[in-house]
Amino acid sequence: MRIGWIGTGLMGAPMAARLIEAGHQVGVHNRTRAKAEPLLALGAEWAGSVAEAARDRDVVVTMLSYPQDVAAAYEAPDGIVAVAAPGTIAIDMSTSSPGLARRLAEVAAGGPLAAVLDAPVSGGPAGARGGTLSIFVGGDADALARIQPLLAVLGTTVVHHGPAGSGQAAKLVNQALVANVTQGVCEAFAAAEAAGLEPDRVLESLRVGVAGSPLLDFAWTRLAAGDLEPGFKVAHLAKDLRLALDEVGDARELPGTAQVYALCQAVVDALGGDRGTQALITTTRNSRGTQ
Repeated sequence: MRIGWIGTGLMGAPMAARLIEAGHQVGVHNRTRAKAEPLLALGAEWAGSVAEAARDRDVVVTMLSYPQDVAAAYEAPDGIVAVAAPGTIAIDMSTSSPGLARRLAEVAAGGPLAAVLDAPVSGGPAGARGGTLSIFVGGDADALARIQPLLAVLGTTVVHHGPAGSGQAAKLVNQALVANVTQGVCEAFAAAEAAGLEPDRVLESLRVGVAGSPLLDFAWTRLAAGDLEPGFKVAHLAKDLRLALDEVGDARELPGTAQVYALCQAVVDALGGDRGTQALITTTRNSRGTQ
């Protein structure tokens, strides 16, 4: 397929690389060209603008950080909706707003795009590199069938959740769970520290019990190493939790998620938004006066 790929960050770059290696013709655009250079070395074409990435493609994929970035990529005067060739399928794989996904699908229905699918992912950079992502899809079923071979390069689990916006809604469910589990891991690690336990031995016991999970392994091993660099940025988790809370409409229905959102904001204020989500440990340590 001729693919336009917009957004080459922690997740977008390895996902685009898989499509290049699978033989697709990929034109990439990113606000910072340097982040796209490894993809150009693999054979991608550089697109100097969103419009250039979107013209004359079979598929256009967006993988961006915030809903406002997604809206601009699609709805600007020289955005995807304005320049895409008739029959192009657009896929927003960002984690974004269900309402925005529904709006973009409606816009597509009145123009040349065949469809705009919302298809956010879970699995982190490791899943992006290995093609083992879980992909949450909302939107037109016929369009999904057309791009299924492309998604199969990126993920091992592709689930159609329903009409436009439902993929984003399902991803926000995932993010609420990720947030609460991550906070739980951070609190458990702090408890192990306070008890004077050896973190590696504690993890050996935990990972084979009912609490074991890839997220436990990831966060715990990073904490044990004192590594707060991102697999997933805390600012992006805060954004996702704000979207989840807005979607539900009443924080009292998601009290744990609301609490973790507030803790994420505290980490962003103290350390900046580029630390990994395991930096939530700092709020627990600070509450008891340790570093």
